[in-house]
Amino acid sequence: MIDGWTTVSSTVQYTGVRVVVRRDSVRRADQSVGTYEYTDSADGVRVVALDDRGRIALVEENVYVCGQRLLMCPGGGCQPGEDPLSAARRELAEEAGIRASEVELLTMMWRMPAGARTCEHLYLARGLSIGEHHRDPSEADMELRWVTLDEAVEMCGDGRITEAGTLAAILLTAQRTTARSAAPPAAATDKGSVPSP
Repeated sequence: MIDGWTTVSSTVQYTGVRVVVRRDSVRRADQSVGTYEYTDSADGVRVVALDDRGRIALVEENVYVCGQRLLMCPGGGCQPGEDPLSAARRELAEEAGIRASEVELLTMMWRMPAGARTCEHLYLARGLSIGEHHRDPSEADMELRWVTLDEAVEMCGDGRITEAGTLAAILLTAQRTTARSAAPPAAATDKGSVPSP
């Protein structure tokens, strides 16, 4: 809770299979009272799977709620009691048939902070091995596409990629890989020595 704020009441307005809608009455630090309506659901994950050729895996699927076919990094919701890293590995294998020897956290972001109490955990996966996917029936129309990281960044800028977690994950991956490639070589332990070519 924010310092100085108090929850006066909290009621559930609706309970669905994957989401709960709540209405909270709060007293703010200045003693004014406000009402907040928001959804509460499981955290989600998105994974940038980067291969040794500089390509990333994207899945393309029909997304009913927004009424469009979207390109996204593999991902989905955490199961009850499942930690985000395990969810990231599971979703990557289920949707794309990819397993990774290395998975690192890029960041945690709020999906829609004013209206949803749900976080998205973004990961970068390397050391990939490709096998069979295990998609559920709602993902039957899903297709796997490989694009270079540079092209994916362009797609984030020209409107071909519009899903928030995917946008953030790709741009953070590009930033991280650029920073790594631009890092100076490790300094020699002997100040008088010259690094070998």
